[in-house]
Amino acid sequence: MKLTSYARREIGSSSIPNLVLTDQGYIGFSSPNDELEKAINALQGQEATNDIANLPKVKAGTILEPAILKLFHDELKMICAEQGKLPLDISVPDKAYFYEVDGGKIGSSLDADMHLDKTLNLIDHSKSSHSLNGKGVIEIKNYSGAASDDVSEIYKLQVQAQLLTTGYNYAILVRLVKGWELQWFVYKPNKEIQDKLINAAVEFWHRVDGIMQGDKLHYAAANTKEASRIFKGNGSKDVINFNKNNELPQLIDDYLSADKAIKASKKIQDTVSIRMKEILGEHEKAECQGYMINHSTYERAKTKTIKVEGAAPTVTRRFTIKDMNG
Repeated sequence: MKLTSYARREIGSSSIPNLVLTDQGYIGFSSPNDELEKAINALQGQEATNDIANLPKVKAGTILEPAILKLFHDELKMICAEQGKLPLDISVPDKAYFYEVDGGKIGSSLDADMHLDKTLNLIDHSKSSHSLNGKGVIEIKNYSGAASDDVSEIYKLQVQAQLLTTGYNYAILVRLVKGWELQWFVYKPNKEIQDKLINAAVEFWHRVDGIMQGDKLHYAAANTKEASRIFKGNGSKDVINFNKNNELPQLIDDYLSADKAIKASKKIQDTVSIRMKEILGEHEKAECQGYMINHSTYERAKTKTIKVEGAAPTVTRRFTIKDMNG
């Protein structure tokens, strides 16, 4: 059940990381402008159309959450018993938690929380040792990446938002890797990160209110497609003269130069790939000085919306080059 809502001027802990500018830029699963659009649509009473909760992978994770939580609960209970630190109380709260900011709120709904009456010494998957007591957040992830992968910065921001809204002492991010390896990582409240989250939320609600009042307060566009969504056309076919604009001529030249470079690069790539195919001839795989060259043949069933029975398959060839040392 969704316990936080843009319609109530609440930005959830899984959404606010998309607004935090890091050293690598914005690293969220959606852009800040996507979040602006969702908030404005919700406040105007429009139904959400791009909610990631409807994605198959996210749905699967939601279904698996109780099973992953049970696996973690069983393992942690054994650790508590070994240290004589029982009872261990883990539950799924049926309410949301909020932190008030200027213009709105930061909200979070937890996968689970836990309470320890006695201090527990816990070593997490990163081999870090932690002393835990009192109340903590549990965040569950169903992970399909490598077991050696670090926790995504997005998830680290998410648990800090959860710690901010709850005021709890610690967070444990639990992930099940590829369906069998259970890992957990412990995080304590980090004031520097939480201040970034607060500032991002204040700026976000300021932009939401400004845009709804007609001001141009979008974030910088993430790409040219997003820019077209932000700067909507007025429907007029009249030609407007921008000859006096000092920046536009250079931008036009840069754009056309880049376009020419792309076309020239494609032409070079075509020329050299033709020659390589001539050299390989009928051979579909070749190794050369650390590179694997593939010119594979494969068949694809002829289809429209369904497979066309009795139709000859389409035979195509795929050409790739892979650095075997890279």
